[in-house]
Amino acid sequence: MLELLCRVSPARLPWRSCMSLAIQPAQRRRFATEVAGKCTDPEKSPFTEWRTVYSMPGIRLVASLSRLKVYQAVLTTAGTPLVFALSSAGQLSTDALAIYAAIGVTGLVTLTLASYAASNLVGFIYVNEQQDLLKLAYVDFWGRRQEALVETDDLLPSWEQGSPSRLRFVSPICLRSDPKRRYKLLNRFGHVSDPQLFEGLFGD
Repeated sequence: MLELLCRVSPARLPWRSCMSLAIQPAQRRRFATEVAGKCTDPEKSPFTEWRTVYSMPGIRLVASLSRLKVYQAVLTTAGTPLVFALSSAGQLSTDALAIYAAIGVTGLVTLTLASYAASNLVGFIYVNEQQDLLKLAYVDFWGRRQEALVETDDLLPSWEQGSPSRLRFVSPICLRSDPKRRYKLLNRFGHVSDPQLFEGLFGD
């Protein structure tokens, strides 16, 4: 077949084109086999199934309270000039501005302290199939959901921690690699789906 094509049109179809037509299908087949082999390799698959070990239903309420301080700050900042203008115009009493500012600042300080206490509070804990990696879903200072991947060997159990928590219902999650970073866990208000695995990871 190659000799017939070369004899019919030697000018339009040189011998290099003839050879490329014969080699190109083989190269395509080999390339497709390599790509298929990479896709079917289970070790290189990016998908990992996670199983819930711990969950706290009230974490959404905690996140909402943490975000509430932002609206409190906006309301206090935007409403103070308006109350001042109404007081200057005689529409409100002279003490209205002081009362409004005191309520706004007090509420903002209270919500800020509550957000600081609830920061790094874990709402969900997931474990992979190999049980060597954990995913911690927690709430930050601004009430946003954050996730952190932690190896099980990096966890510091409760019996290895130097100073226990002052609050009995709060259990800290400490890491060997970063002792300054701590997560908070509420055992009494959460649901543990696998108690044996949970005690093996975090202790009593």
